[in-house]
Amino acid sequence: MKILNRYTILYLLLCMPFVSFAQKKKPATKKTVVIETPVDPRLERMTQNTQRVVFIDSMLVIRDEMLNKFSLTPQAGTVKWQQNGFSYQNEIGTRKIYAKNNRLYTSQLIGGQFVDEEELSGFYQPGVIDSLDCPFLMNDGMTLYFSAKGSESIGGYDIFVTRYNSETHSFLKPENIGMPFNSTGDDLLFVIDEGNNIGYFATTRRQPDGYVCIYRFIPTETRQTYNDRSTEELERLSVIHRIADTWGDGNERREALQRLNNVLPSPVSITSAPTPFVVNDRNVYHDAKEFRSAENADRYRQWLSMQDQLTQLKQSLSEMRNSYSGASVERKELLDRQIRENEKMEEQLRQDIQQLEKAIRYSENQLINQ
Repeated sequence: MKILNRYTILYLLLCMPFVSFAQKKKPATKKTVVIETPVDPRLERMTQNTQRVVFIDSMLVIRDEMLNKFSLTPQAGTVKWQQNGFSYQNEIGTRKIYAKNNRLYTSQLIGGQFVDEEELSGFYQPGVIDSLDCPFLMNDGMTLYFSAKGSESIGGYDIFVTRYNSETHSFLKPENIGMPFNSTGDDLLFVIDEGNNIGYFATTRRQPDGYVCIYRFIPTETRQTYNDRSTEELERLSVIHRIADTWGDGNERREALQRLNNVLPSPVSITSAPTPFVVNDRNVYHDAKEFRSAENADRYRQWLSMQDQLTQLKQSLSEMRNSYSGASVERKELLDRQIRENEKMEEQLRQDIQQLEKAIRYSENQLINQ
């Protein structure tokens, strides 16, 4: 009995440290692993080198109908849609460049027919620059813009430029034209009407399915970047967050709108200067210079831009509703979804405009009453 007790006591003594350790041991704390999204150095570099450009306006259109909004003078040539993709034809109609099987070809008009089809060589690279489409040749006959996908693109389709080398009889290595023209969406059909000094391009960024936004801008002879903007401002400019941010004093934009008035069948509304803003019963402003702070002047320009967007959105909704009755069943399903999405966008835009108006009035009246 004593032996049993001795071993029992020894057993208990041996177990005590383990029991004590088990009681003091805390449950393992689950560590939260933070996964940081790596910054694409190429995207960051493109943002820092965003091109300085004045955007005139923008319009939301059905993607299949976007060519109707490219109002070009005759000397710019013509852009058309054909079975395999887009095609460009020069002013006199003797040469065309077109997309076929993800590549670009050219042919000459001989005897009333386009013959001598030849692939444009020097820049198609599978996986790097492929799915070529949307060609546009400048009046110099040397500078070619087109859209393509691949590892040289930052999104879906990006816009590229290449130039013809008359010595080697081939095109140079294409270059991505960068931001703000390119984005993580599909950026398409970059066109410059030199006779009118107006540029166009279409993009799917921030747009509902089946739609593109067409931007009109003022081309520049040399590429200039922003050297006086903060990182936050550059990020906004690189994605075209607000076209009013590019207007400056508005003079260039007003001149461009006047040029468009001379080309388009219907007048273009010039909303930058004459659009009144009611501050109070005694003060109605007609120009950004009338505001008593630079911040309110910038807000006013943003308000003008949002008013333009609302007008264009209402026009797009009207066009969709008019085409609904004669559309096929499949087309009606698409239009129905797009109309609902655009109605939500319209309602949200109206609310944003009202909130901005209140903020401007409150701030401006504070300054007036000081």
